[in-house]
Amino acid sequence: MKKKVMGAVYALLTLFILSACSTEDVVTNNSDPKVSVSTTVTPLTKKEFSEVGTSGLTSPSKKDFHKVHMTLTLRGTNYLSDIQVKLPNYKEAFNNMKDDHQTRYWFGSGADEEQENKNIYTREFVLYTKDLTDKQIKDILAAAKVKTSWVVKDTKAKDQSEFAAGKNIKFEAK
Repeated sequence: MKKKVMGAVYALLTLFILSACSTEDVVTNNSDPKVSVSTTVTPLTKKEFSEVGTSGLTSPSKKDFHKVHMTLTLRGTNYLSDIQVKLPNYKEAFNNMKDDHQTRYWFGSGADEEQENKNIYTREFVLYTKDLTDKQIKDILAAAKVKTSWVVKDTKAKDQSEFAAGKNIKFEAK
């Protein structure tokens, strides 16, 4: 009898220790995905500026332009299907600034990538920032909202979330 009790205690302790030592994030199939957003604003390099069309601008210079790089990551997506992500329309936001009659959004691109248990969405665009302060740029980026929706695979339950896209905005100098 003592051997059976000791064996059971030993098995439970082993199971407890092994589960406590796991380094993998555990996401249950009822969990919402974890969201992280990072946005970096940098001046253009000489090469990047040489590729920018500047017709219609009066005396444009490299310092009049900045590149914005945004990365949105959804973690814990293995239990989800039909994931939809609607990113902000930055072209509209920057070109329709109050009391500013200037085209600000010059051009941009993006990519969406699905990996094991996460989805990554990147957007990169060039802004004409002459006469704009870092605060004005940050305010427009921070005001934007990201909308997400998904279906939980096991339960077929639909869920959605909305959050600010402008978290973790960094301005870098080159």
